[in-house]
Amino acid sequence: MIRKLRIKIVVVITLILTFAVFGIMAAVNIMERAGNQTQIEAEIKRIADLDGFPPDDYDSIDPYKNQKNGVSDCFSVQIDHFYNVRSIVLTRDIVVQQDDIINYATEALSTGKTFGEMGRYAYYIQNKYYGKIIVFMDIRHIQQTEENLLFATSIIGLLTIVIFFFLSVLLSFWLVRPVKETLDKQKSFISNASHELKTPLAVISANTDVLEAQTGENKWVSYIKSETVRMNELVNELLCLARLDDKTGHKLIMSEFNLSDTFLQTTLPFESKVYEMGKTFEVEAEPDLMYKGDESSIKHILTILIDNAIKYSDEKGKISARLYSHANKRIIEIYNTGEGVPKDQLNKIFERFYRRDEARNSKSGGYGLGLAIAKASVEAHGGKITAQSEYGKWMRLIVTL
Repeated sequence: MIRKLRIKIVVVITLILTFAVFGIMAAVNIMERAGNQTQIEAEIKRIADLDGFPPDDYDSIDPYKNQKNGVSDCFSVQIDHFYNVRSIVLTRDIVVQQDDIINYATEALSTGKTFGEMGRYAYYIQNKYYGKIIVFMDIRHIQQTEENLLFATSIIGLLTIVIFFFLSVLLSFWLVRPVKETLDKQKSFISNASHELKTPLAVISANTDVLEAQTGENKWVSYIKSETVRMNELVNELLCLARLDDKTGHKLIMSEFNLSDTFLQTTLPFESKVYEMGKTFEVEAEPDLMYKGDESSIKHILTILIDNAIKYSDEKGKISARLYSHANKRIIEIYNTGEGVPKDQLNKIFERFYRRDEARNSKSGGYGLGLAIAKASVEAHGGKITAQSEYGKWMRLIVTL
């Protein structure tokens, strides 16, 4: 639980910072781009106003000046009202073929835009008394500057995210420390209280047997014995959870065994109980499936799941247990007809002490710990347990080992 909480904290912090960093990067690049576009359009319009010739102070325009004479490489095409070329004006000895210039002009006119970009050139179209003038300006240096800015901000952004990722990992340890301390105290209390309750329960049980021997059977003694048994079951479940939580103190004894035989040995004894309740029980196991794990823990998992299916199956319902292999994995499916569980509560059934209100009755019994224990045991084996259900009809628990 603590590990999952830390992962969530790291993921949330990293995602927030990632969006923030990329938002800043995008804003910087967009603003730079917008500023360049505004300045390019203003300067290219000044040239268009002078029929393609740069103004006298044009060499003061630092971002676009050519190192040779202070003027950007640009050219213009004058077109009459019949779209015939009147003249071509070059601001300097720019190497552009006349056919290419005409093609550029034709393409610029076809866009239907007054201002835009075509590859390495920005263009501006202005109406004149003789027709139109199209001015083209070489903006390669501006484009290179923008690419350099994008590259630099990307590197800085990625480094920032990496740095904050490691900081968020360190921060997660500090943030979950109070939660971890609280959970450790809770686990310690459950473990200690469970151990302390074992002795008085044993004394109550022994004295009840003595009292029953002296006075004979009566309903009051029967009530005491019944509730003592229930309390013992609860204490044992709490101790089981405490051992599973204490990973340093509870070690699984891993050994290879015949899972098919273990499956049948655990499930088949439930047949008589199910039969007495007027229900049907089907067992199916693929033969000779071997598995390396803690055999006693696997038996406990099976017992919990089948007992759960019996408790929550409907009257004269059907219960089935199936074992098979798929993609080198061992799959256990426990199915029962009955009320089932709504989809929005399927994940909650594995939480400790969780029970739906409809299930809180004396007939079903239990304390909402069985499936939590099963899940912890399955995960201790590196497996996964999931639930499927059609509410009002059936439920299936699937263990993947």
